[in-house]
Amino acid sequence: MIKDILTEDLILTDADAKDWRDAVRLCGELLANQGKVNEAFIQTMIDVIETYGPYMILVEGVAFFHGKPGSDVKEACLSLVTFKHKIVFDDFENQEIDCAFGFGAVDSDSHMAMIMSLASLLQDTEFINLIRNHGLKAEIAAMLKKY
Repeated sequence: MIKDILTEDLILTDADAKDWRDAVRLCGELLANQGKVNEAFIQTMIDVIETYGPYMILVEGVAFFHGKPGSDVKEACLSLVTFKHKIVFDDFENQEIDCAFGFGAVDSDSHMAMIMSLASLLQDTEFINLIRNHGLKAEIAAMLKKY
């Protein structure tokens, strides 16, 4: 499931981001550039964090950025960005991430299978170590084929 959605063209490695908002934009731009979401969706991703805080840090160093489901999302989609340097959430107790997934859903139900696959992926310590320690895009894509 994940391997069909998180394709190599939706992965960006060793990206530069000046702050968490920039990190969100990078995740969202990957989705927008592939026609998965409208540009307006990226702002909803930022709005979610500004409203609820960084609750989307699912495992240490890994965030799951998402916006509100709706018409700005054309299909359930996922992106992955790894960062050259840790991204600090200055306005949220200095929590840090090394990488982030960007996620879009068309409604509140249809993406549940993808979420379950992602949960399995996030339990794979080899995968987490790879994305948090500057793994190459090809290495990440190869590992995703298991999912």
